[in-house]
Amino acid sequence: MLEKLAASMDRTAREIPALRRKASELDVLSEVGHLSPLLSYLNETARELRKKAGILRTPSESPFGALAQYGLPAGLARKPGAGKEFEAGLKKVLAKYETAVPEARARAVKDYVEGLTPERQAALVVADPATVGNLDGVPPPLRFAANRISIQRQYEKEKRLLEGVPQDSPAFKRSRDRVLALQRFLSPRRQKTKDPKTGEVAYREIPRQFLVFEPDAGGVADPGAAPFADGKIAEVLGDLETADDVAFRVPGITNRLDNFQSFADGGVSLLEDDKGVERPDGAVINWLGYDTPELGDSVDPAKAVAGGRELRAFRRGIGVSLQPDAKVGIFAHSYGTLVTSKALQEGMDDVDKVVFMGSPGLGPNIRSIKDFQMPNTRFYAMRAPGDAVSYTQGHGLDPADFPDITRLDTGTAFGHSQYYSPDKLAVDGLKSVFAGRYDDLIPADSSLDEEMTGATEIRRLVGFLQERLTPEEVARLGGDIDPIAQGVVSGRMGFTDAAAPLYTSLKDHDLLDKVPPSELFSEVTSLASDVAAKETNKRMLAGGSSEEKAILYAGAAKAASWGLAEVVTQPLEVAAKGTRAVNNWTQFAEVLAEGDLNTETWKKSLDKGSDAVTATVDLLNPF
Repeated sequence: MLEKLAASMDRTAREIPALRRKASELDVLSEVGHLSPLLSYLNETARELRKKAGILRTPSESPFGALAQYGLPAGLARKPGAGKEFEAGLKKVLAKYETAVPEARARAVKDYVEGLTPERQAALVVADPATVGNLDGVPPPLRFAANRISIQRQYEKEKRLLEGVPQDSPAFKRSRDRVLALQRFLSPRRQKTKDPKTGEVAYREIPRQFLVFEPDAGGVADPGAAPFADGKIAEVLGDLETADDVAFRVPGITNRLDNFQSFADGGVSLLEDDKGVERPDGAVINWLGYDTPELGDSVDPAKAVAGGRELRAFRRGIGVSLQPDAKVGIFAHSYGTLVTSKALQEGMDDVDKVVFMGSPGLGPNIRSIKDFQMPNTRFYAMRAPGDAVSYTQGHGLDPADFPDITRLDTGTAFGHSQYYSPDKLAVDGLKSVFAGRYDDLIPADSSLDEEMTGATEIRRLVGFLQERLTPEEVARLGGDIDPIAQGVVSGRMGFTDAAAPLYTSLKDHDLLDKVPPSELFSEVTSLASDVAAKETNKRMLAGGSSEEKAILYAGAAKAASWGLAEVVTQPLEVAAKGTRAVNNWTQFAEVLAEGDLNTETWKKSLDKGSDAVTATVDLLNPF
């Protein structure tokens, strides 16, 4: 509110110079002498308001304040060194169970910590928050308090560092985003609840609940722009220890501590009912507990293998804090589906349901759900139209195409990032799976061509490259393939436009001997002509043409596109010709849809002995 008031004063202050100029033109400047002191007042007051807003926003909390947030007593913890004895006892337990399986170690930790009085538990939290906050088996409220202490300390550290980073430095934005994220973690979240007796809806502010906080974990995506590691973090929504249904959400690439909130918002969408009220009998864990890839290494399964082990260990360890009969679901997105697949193959069989969304594939060895050998687990898949990640099948077959999986309808969700959008059908399906309302699920059975013209061709293009390159060589191409696929799906480029960047990428990685330019451009031209034919057919049918007529014109468009997109070996030339070809067949399709094409001219050209390419090019000349 203070910032809004300051902004209002800024707007008024910006109007004063114009008022003074107008007064001068009218020769009444002496009558508006109060404007100058008013300008000074507005500027000074706006600065003071922003300063006070900054003070109010800056979290400042002692460890004992963190204990109070979760109902823990601070009496004993206030005594210097009071928790050292209990910290030593915990370390003995960890040493004894160092090589034990995750659930056995977590059970031993739980027994030790629950054997302490609440006062001693609180003292242990203050003595070693970094260990307590990330240790499975420690009761969740203690972990929440410990991680809050750690977040406060990290916030203060990074805020001091940010003050020394020049605003024109590449590291400034990422550093600022980290500070703002930490600040938000310490702020309460607003929760909508409903009284079970009266049915009245109310809002309340509650402290956030973090099960994991490791700010220095993981790699550094871009050392020039990211002075900090990506970090690991996991947040709980709801009451984890009493929930009947527990959802583990597993994200994909480019997720980090500084942008965690955008991922966490999807957990709220999953937990809320149709009225926006959060389920009292459910809990969601937004788990960012592995080092996610960036674009460059997203085609490499190495981080999925490591992440799968971490996910399996986390699931087993946190199990000691759940109700024995709680139903556990894994809701995985994008590269997170590969992470989940690796966890399942590692033995994470204690899950009741799994949903794969926008999957690039579950690994080359997983070709159907039966390959997991988990007959008692329900498996679901979602693939929204326009989801280029699923179309590429960069890590194996798309589970949405498995014959033994239930594919769910996504409604109007489009692309790779709308599965949790509150206004889309997709999230309703996720909520139904989460709550076990399986009769409410709406299945889907659309083909690639029905979802989006060009989806099949994207899959063919990636397959073309995978057939000629080893997995290691595909990994070297890294993030080059993904933006090209995204560009085609979004309509920013056609298939012939993709030839030049693909050529450049292959050249930069010394792979032209594996994929000769002639083969690359021939394949791209073939794909472009197929897209032209499909798009023409679709527009003709949509415009009311007969199926026979649509097929006829689709063939003409295919021939025209092939003829105009000549196969050449110079990338700039092929890009230019490809652009002209795409423009031509696009306009051709529009004319066909409008019914304005002079088919008699085309037919007469054929009757005179012209081939389809020449006849169609004659028709396209005006364009």
